[in-house]
This record gives sequence, C-alpha cells and structure tokens, in this order.
Amino acid sequence: MTPAAGQEHRTLILTGSPRKKGHTASMTDYLAQRLTGQTEILSLDDRRDIRPCRDCRYCFTHGECCIKDAMEEICQKLEQADRIVFAAPVYFYNIPGSMKSVLDRLQVYWAAVLRGDKKEPVKKGGLLLAGGAPEFPEQFTGSIQTLKCMLDDLGAVCEEPVTMGGTDKKGLSERPDVQARLKRLADRLNA
Repeated sequence: MTPAAGQEHRTLILTGSPRKKGHTASMTDYLAQRLTGQTEILSLDDRRDIRPCRDCRYCFTHGECCIKDAMEEICQKLEQADRIVFAAPVYFYNIPGSMKSVLDRLQVYWAAVLRGDKKEPVKKGGLLLAGGAPEFPEQFTGSIQTLKCMLDDLGAVCEEPVTMGGTDKKGLSERPDVQARLKRLADRLNA
C-alpha cells in the first residue's frame, strides 16, 4: 500500500523480546533508522493489560473482538499502518509465549475469511528473528510460518524475513551479512 499523495508511510513494528537491549532490539533499531515516514515500535512483552483469546468465536460473526482492553488500541494502529513488522527472539523454535498470547487476539482478522470480508493484501510486512543457538536450516521455520500467516491475515505481503542465528556468539555489529539483509528489507519497505 502506498500512502495517499502528501502522506507519509506509517510503520508499526511489534516486538516480543523481554530483553530491551537484546539482539531483537538491535535488529529493530537498525531497520527503523532506515525506514522513511513514521515508525512506531511497540513491545508486546508482558502485556498484562491485554487478556488472552478465549476462543468464544464472537469474531466469527462480528468484525471485532468482544474483549475490550488495550488490544483495541493495537488493532487501531495495525489498521492505520501501511507497513507491519514483527520482531522477536526465537525460543525453542517459536516466538515467546507472551508475544504469542497477544497475537492470538488477531483471530478477528483471520475470522474475516469466515465472515466473507477478508481484505486483499495491500500492505507490506516484514519479519526480524534472532536466535541464540548455532544457526541451522530449520531454526526459524516455525516462527516464520506463524508470523507470515498473521501478516497475511492483516492484509500484508511478507518481504523476505531477516534472521540472525548464533547470537550467543555474535551480535549485529559483528554480522555484516545481517546488516545487509536489514538494509535490503528497508529498501523494499520504503519502495
């Protein structure tokens, strides 16, 4: 989605790391510095003001969640953004549980298929994933699959995910390969 003439891109980066100065934050900051327009970074870690999905299925027939809490504000921000990025560490092959609990509330967007009002993908999306183990081929597969599906439900086409394994040994400052991929992602999101 390209903003209307005279309007700036609006990017929402949703992070799930409990470490405020960890590898996920480094990747997020590196990308955010290269994005044009407005960028908001919003932590989903330990959001006690957001209750988990109860699978009540209210959203199957209504275009909203029946739970009224801080998730309403996040959904509003998602609607206003033309670029959505998920950034998370990978713990045991998937995103942290506190982030997943909040993202489960995006069920209302998935339920648009049932309601017959699913939007065509017009937004751009991105994924930033960091993992401590030595890199191996399937390290990020579960997280990528989960988050790509969520971006699709939000009407965003996922650009090539940026992953960084081996963070127990090297951070972003020692990974020019990851920096180059983050720059390419910024270029694609800015286009």
